[in-house]
Amino acid sequence: MRIGNGEAMPALDPSKHSAFGGILGAIACTTIFALTIGLTYPLLSFVLERAGYSETAIGITAAMTPIGIVVASPFYPRVIRRFGAWQVAATCLAASGTLVLAMSLTEIYALLLVLRFLLGIVDVGVYIVSEAWINQLADPKTRGRTVGLYATALAAGFGLGPLLLSVTGSEGFLPFAIGAGACYLAIFAVLAIRHATPGFSDMKETSSWSFIRLAPALLVAIIAYAFWEASMLSLFPVYGLESGLEARFISIALSVSILGNTFLQIPLGWVADLTSRRGTMIFCACMGVLGVMALPHVVHSPALLLPTLFIWGAVAGGLYTMAMTELGDRFEGADLVAGNAAFAIAFGFGGIVGGPLTGVAMEFVGRDGFSWVLASAFAFTAIFAFWRRKTSDGCCSRGDQIRTRSQRHLF
Repeated sequence: MRIGNGEAMPALDPSKHSAFGGILGAIACTTIFALTIGLTYPLLSFVLERAGYSETAIGITAAMTPIGIVVASPFYPRVIRRFGAWQVAATCLAASGTLVLAMSLTEIYALLLVLRFLLGIVDVGVYIVSEAWINQLADPKTRGRTVGLYATALAAGFGLGPLLLSVTGSEGFLPFAIGAGACYLAIFAVLAIRHATPGFSDMKETSSWSFIRLAPALLVAIIAYAFWEASMLSLFPVYGLESGLEARFISIALSVSILGNTFLQIPLGWVADLTSRRGTMIFCACMGVLGVMALPHVVHSPALLLPTLFIWGAVAGGLYTMAMTELGDRFEGADLVAGNAAFAIAFGFGGIVGGPLTGVAMEFVGRDGFSWVLASAFAFTAIFAFWRRKTSDGCCSRGDQIRTRSQRHLF
């Protein structure tokens, strides 16, 4: 085809167009699904708080979902290879919606433990598939920004959950119905992109546990992010109530922390594309320490609390963004799926220890236990990532190798 001056119009690359569509579809799926997770975590905390359960008990229920994640994740690479990627994602979404509806029917503590465990088993399948899709399809030169876009959209879904809760309230069937409906809606996003995404059906079998040796610093970053997320979603409501905040304002504050993640992941990804994945990760961890230590000093001032939570949420989410970006730089195909499964295991472990450990600290030390536990998690991540920066899981990714020495030394 020729344009007005007679020059030939460059032909569109169908593979790039398909990859772009696949990335956007996978992002849409996980964004819609994240709304369910962002809504149900604080929702169940409010339900259990009204029922008179302790902070430790609430933390234990929050830990059941990541326990399910850890149990199920090692099996997903084999399940995906056997049944297909989009089929697994759609089935997990349908099961998640059904489990959320079941949660609305009971306040029995033991039954909620079981339901949250099962929710973790099916939740993780959606994330393993979608993140492997995105990293496999992303252009290495702009992977940081692509993953940043994914993290931005994911955080928007998480942030919308508590925000909706502030409108619907935490009582009755309506908030559960919204969460379940989001899961069912996400199935249509999966069906729309099923032909534009890799299936991984012919991949070799790779152990997820091997990533403890191959990329320990990335796993530590994922654990720290999950630790923060579980503590925020399940115990920040309790921290806020003990600080004298109203329940509706706590929901808004939670949304602000997650929306900070929403607005700053693409800029962080852009910085990582130009400089260093690992350096940006260390920066985020250090800022996480500063943010959590400021929390007790600003909690009674909304004008200071909300900006603090905005920045804190951004840098906490940056840990996940940088780890996922570096994973995509270094691995592909079967190794990438196994790596995403390893990330899910690490995420589950962080959630398992995050809720109960923070709850115990608050019960024995007081509300400031919330700050001290999270500050320790961020500090350890910064130190470990810095220590491992020159080793095999440091700044040796393909993305970092193509950068100039002067760019790398910016961090």
